Amino acid sequence: MTAGRKYWLGADEGMTFTPSGENSAYTEYADTVPRAMTEHSRTMDPGVFEVVGRGVYQVFGYALSALTLVVGTDGLILIDPPEDVEKGRRQLEEVRKISDLPIRAIVYSHWHTDHYAGVKAFVTQEQVDAGECVIIAHRDFMANVLAGNASGTGPLLAARVEYSLGSLLETGPEGRVNGGLGPDFVMRTISLIAPTVLVDDRLEHTVAGVRMVHSWAPSEAIDELITWFPDLGVLQSAEVIQGESFPNLHTIRGSRYRDPQQWFKSIDRHLRPLPAEFMIPSHGRPVAGRAEVAKVLRDYRDAISYVYDQTLRQMNRGLLPDDLVREVRLPAHLAASEWLGDFYGGVPHSVREIYVGEFGWFDSDPTSLDPLHPAESSRRYVDLMGGREAVLAEARKAADGGDHQWAAELARHLVRIDTTDREARQVKADALRRIGYTTPNSNWRNYYLTAARELDGTIDYSRKLSLDAPDQIAALPATALLEGLRVRIDPARSANAERTLHLHLTDSGQDLALHVRRGVLEAVPGLPEHPDLAVELTKPVVLGMVYRDLYGTLAQAVDAGQAKITRGTPADLREFLGWFDPLDPAPIRLSDR
Repeated sequence: MTAGRKYWLGADEGMTFTPSGENSAYTEYADTVPRAMTEHSRTMDPGVFEVVGRGVYQVFGYALSALTLVVGTDGLILIDPPEDVEKGRRQLEEVRKISDLPIRAIVYSHWHTDHYAGVKAFVTQEQVDAGECVIIAHRDFMANVLAGNASGTGPLLAARVEYSLGSLLETGPEGRVNGGLGPDFVMRTISLIAPTVLVDDRLEHTVAGVRMVHSWAPSEAIDELITWFPDLGVLQSAEVIQGESFPNLHTIRGSRYRDPQQWFKSIDRHLRPLPAEFMIPSHGRPVAGRAEVAKVLRDYRDAISYVYDQTLRQMNRGLLPDDLVREVRLPAHLAASEWLGDFYGGVPHSVREIYVGEFGWFDSDPTSLDPLHPAESSRRYVDLMGGREAVLAEARKAADGGDHQWAAELARHLVRIDTTDREARQVKADALRRIGYTTPNSNWRNYYLTAARELDGTIDYSRKLSLDAPDQIAALPATALLEGLRVRIDPARSANAERTLHLHLTDSGQDLALHVRRGVLEAVPGLPEHPDLAVELTKPVVLGMVYRDLYGTLAQAVDAGQAKITRGTPADLREFLGWFDPLDPAPIRLSDR
């Protein structure tokens, strides 16, 4: 940010900014970085915004998310710890420059890692257990965290996060430029403390003398909570307003359908009626001024509504996803908004998701019902085009002429046929890299560049993320983790199996029955009537089983006296646990297709 420039958005008065530290985004102009992307990076200098006279602050630019701080009469309220403990500690330094009061409440606005995983930089589990600090979240928060780790789609989600957020890339002109919603996203130490105060639809209460109202506003996440401070005139908009970018109506890293209609109606119902004089988002800089806040909210909901409504309008004319991308564009007045840039979410991939979300994958052409496998289809196309050498030559010709998308599509056929074809992989990688250098959207850029490195063998897997951090896992219910074995049962190995395992957790007193019936696992809380097998064990043993080696961990625990087989034999248990897939530590490859 240049000297003399107003750092926040909206009105000139009512807010101050104190810079502190170096910007961790890449901020230099380069031929491999679109100018708009560089200028977006330059809005991410770290520092502290203060809503003057209200005791409200935003600690900005130290992580993908920004921390909201409210100073009460005898304590502090924090909203959205960052993605790791290290960034949280840096934020805490800024918090302590403002106040040394104890932290009385922490709000997780939703279940995504960058809104809770740095919590132990601020408070300990012991402080929460002692009632010194409450943790506030939506009632479904823990269930959503669980679904996003190894008990659900965690392994694939982690791989796709690495692609879309660029964590396998270095920061620089040929790598990661910024995090789209913040300067960077690299997670080190992930922590979690389970919520102690759960919000259903709405909760109004007072903490540290500060009255606040939490409202459930499903949008970017299904469990999203906004927080309104009625006596301060401040709205903490969470990620309902998703930073200074068009919202991620769909995230290319993968998620369940984010209903755009639900999203803009959440803005209409829960945010726009509030007389907010200031808005503090979880991503992006704050907004000052009642009229300016109202305009941001209106433009944001209008952009979502426009894309959704026009997509359905064109669908009703018979257009398919590829056609919709050409037809549905933001109108000029919305495209020009500083809150709707092409830096994180994007209209083209949102339009495609709306089609699938509303109608499913079938495009009404019966040819799509049972198509050839892509590898077989590619083999036939390559034969038609004159064979491998002809296709490779045409791909290189396209690349030399600057038609990098066509070059990548041609080379893709060759890679599908033979994933070890180094020349084809290199042509595709070079094409993707050139495309990536031209897009200001951080998710698209990172996906292009990471895929290119996977294809040409220059990818650095030592930077690999693990969403299954020990501290996070320890906070999850053991019985729920065991239920997650449903997605790991091998139907071939368990095709003729019908057996029940009773697990008694001695440290919590919980009981769980795992019923295997010919390729299906049913997990039922409580005592089974006639189990075939039974084991007494502790939660740490369960964690080792789920995240390391199912039978090996249990056998070691039995030998060490940390678990006890009370029905059946070790051989029986080895057979039972052998029906489930082990976790594969190898990276999931996404670009060989």
